[in-house]
Amino acid sequence: PQLLAPRELTPGIEASEYRARRHRLSQLLPPGGSAVLPAAATTYMSGVIPWPYRQDPDFFYLTGLMQHGLAVLTAPAPGKASIQTHVSLLGYPSPNQRERWDGASIGREAALRIFGADEVYWMHEMPRKLQELVKSSEPILYDTDRVGAYHHSALTVALRPALEQPGRVAPLRPLLQSLRLVKSPAEAALMRTSAAVASAAVRHCMAVTAPGTTEYGLAAAFEYGIKSAGAQRLAYPTVVAGGPDACTIHYGRNDKVLQGGQLVLMDAGAEYWGYVSDVSRTWPVSGTFSGPQRDVYAVVLEAHQRCLAACRPGSSIRELHALSIDILSEGLLDLKLLPRASLAEIRNHLYRDFYWHSLGHYLGLDTHDTPLIGHDRQLEPGTTITVEPGLYIPDLPQFGVFRGIGVRIEDDVLVTSSGCRVLSDQVGHCNCTASYGIVRD
Repeated sequence: PQLLAPRELTPGIEASEYRARRHRLSQLLPPGGSAVLPAAATTYMSGVIPWPYRQDPDFFYLTGLMQHGLAVLTAPAPGKASIQTHVSLLGYPSPNQRERWDGASIGREAALRIFGADEVYWMHEMPRKLQELVKSSEPILYDTDRVGAYHHSALTVALRPALEQPGRVAPLRPLLQSLRLVKSPAEAALMRTSAAVASAAVRHCMAVTAPGTTEYGLAAAFEYGIKSAGAQRLAYPTVVAGGPDACTIHYGRNDKVLQGGQLVLMDAGAEYWGYVSDVSRTWPVSGTFSGPQRDVYAVVLEAHQRCLAACRPGSSIRELHALSIDILSEGLLDLKLLPRASLAEIRNHLYRDFYWHSLGHYLGLDTHDTPLIGHDRQLEPGTTITVEPGLYIPDLPQFGVFRGIGVRIEDDVLVTSSGCRVLSDQVGHCNCTASYGIVRD
């Protein structure tokens, strides 16, 4: 029988790294405690037709598995030194009816030998194993709000005796996000590839844009570019926003024809073996900036480059965001968009009418990765973030020649021991001082 599902381990990440991750998590568990982590459930588009399966990032981080399953980690009880990781997987003797529809799942031997599990059970054994866990383990770390988890209802029933005891069950997600924040060299390499794939696709879209190009055509070109380069899927729905629609951060219609004289903003990313990229660029449809467009773009580009220069160990997303506010506020003053306001007033609150999102966020197995980690935390080598300042001028008469101009420039950044490395630098930038062109960072 086939031992492996269509994919084995993530390229570049050995089974030993997954075992090390589980060991680190076990060390964070209270003595005698256990962690219960289910895979993601399949979601359905219509009837029995499934959406493409995407694994729960926490489950993938600990196991490397891209199929249904349940991971149970047990910390040593006081006075004992052994640590075991039990991975229970959905599986059926081959051949079976489910494999005819969904393909082969990994078997016991592959789970033990390739994925590094210590023990393997079938999912039909789950209720009995969890009942044993409830009797022997305290506390149990389990996220009750993972409603999209595989067999969520059955897990809730099996763990109910513990759930009904106050303080017996605690959240697991905060521990996992603390581990996921800093990327290993193997993870950083995958993120570099993900960013390079996305950068090349964005660069191609910039090169082929002309009046009459459609937003959906550019979105399709980006998706084709990343998938033909080896990415498995989009990191999120691509934004291709022409003209004033660029002022809508999560614009998703992508249904218009781009006109000469407009800018187009693309926000797009790839998922490469689980690791995502997130890149934004803004460029003129006709190939040449108008004067007002060039002026707004130059302000955002300065904020982008100065924030990159300030990104280093010991800084924080919060501090970098404050720097972006200062630079963009000076730009708003220079552009005379708020003629009656002082620089202090713009910095204090008026900038929010033109820049209402954060400078960036953590990046990894999710686009907005490890959201429980605050933006005040000092960055350290191995942390990956986005740097994405923007200005969005409302499409209102009082803003004159600037009305409806939206610009965002976003790169993926890996913090290093000496500063930072821009992972998405291959896309380059528009040259806003001349006719349309792309220049290197």
